[in-house]
Amino acid sequence: MSLVTVQAGENRLVAAITNEGVKELQLKQKDQVTAVVKSTEVMLIKGEDSGIKISARNRLKGQIASVQKGEAMALVTVTVGPLHLGAAITRQAIDELGLAQGDAVTVVIKATEVMLLK
Repeated sequence: MSLVTVQAGENRLVAAITNEGVKELQLKQKDQVTAVVKSTEVMLIKGEDSGIKISARNRLKGQIASVQKGEAMALVTVTVGPLHLGAAITRQAIDELGLAQGDAVTVVIKATEVMLLK
């Protein structure tokens, strides 16, 4: 496995990919890539995350732009600088955390869930 760091504006994402994947994509420093994450693999922390210890490599501070509630699930769109990330989470989680537009959150993504396209 290799850890590949992607710079997106002021933010960085770490992707854990196989060594074979690095070779197949012929990745090298300064390459342009697209990072893709399924919205179901995105977690949210409301408020300060300073006391939370978690193994996930990617923690991006942002603000909730919108909350679209369905019967069981919701799509929360978070703005992190110029990036817009979607988190598909349960409606119960929305209610328990009291998530609403404008709230400060930290987006959490495991490095193994970041796919790279070149």
